[in-house]
Amino acid sequence: MIDMKHKLYRLFLLAVSAAAIFVSCGEKTVPVTALEINPDYLDLLLGSSAALTATVKPANATEQTVTWSSTAPGTVSVDNNGSVSALQAGQATISATCDGKSASCIVKVIVPTESVALDKTEITLKKGDSAILTASVNPSEATDKVVSWTSSAPDVVSVDENGGLKALRQGKATVTASCAGKYAFCQVTVRDSASGDHEGTGHENWD
Repeated sequence: MIDMKHKLYRLFLLAVSAAAIFVSCGEKTVPVTALEINPDYLDLLLGSSAALTATVKPANATEQTVTWSSTAPGTVSVDNNGSVSALQAGQATISATCDGKSASCIVKVIVPTESVALDKTEITLKKGDSAILTASVNPSEATDKVVSWTSSAPDVVSVDENGGLKALRQGKATVTASCAGKYAFCQVTVRDSASGDHEGTGHENWD
């Protein structure tokens, strides 16, 4: 009788063990092997928003919850769904994390150039004289602040990359400062040094 009880007890233990193994196999954890973020670089205009997408791999990974964060939330914020918003000029790294795996996107906030202004809109020089024009890009936090310079008559007035003018011969020229599709102009008049300040002599050849 005792042996029968022992046998039944052993059978019970085996059944419990088998059930535990079955349940364990049925709930097998699939780890996250990688996390991808799209795009991984983004230029975003100030005040605008965009959506980032995080893809968990493999697709059947047990953990699917993605956590988002920004290295500069005052510059670029990100919500729980990966939506980013450009709050001020600058740059931030947005990170997505899931089950110990992470991916990141660099977001640069672009502040468009609204206008270009020159410190002078008209200037008169004598042949051989030099001058400097100063350009201001607005707003001051604009992303692109590189100014290009051109002269409509470079044989009359030359201009260098810093706005430096050189009066080469008598005539007139328009000097243009440009930045990000915005323009400012200065009308430059060059007089013959021999003619002094007198205008309208027969020797003058205005272009």
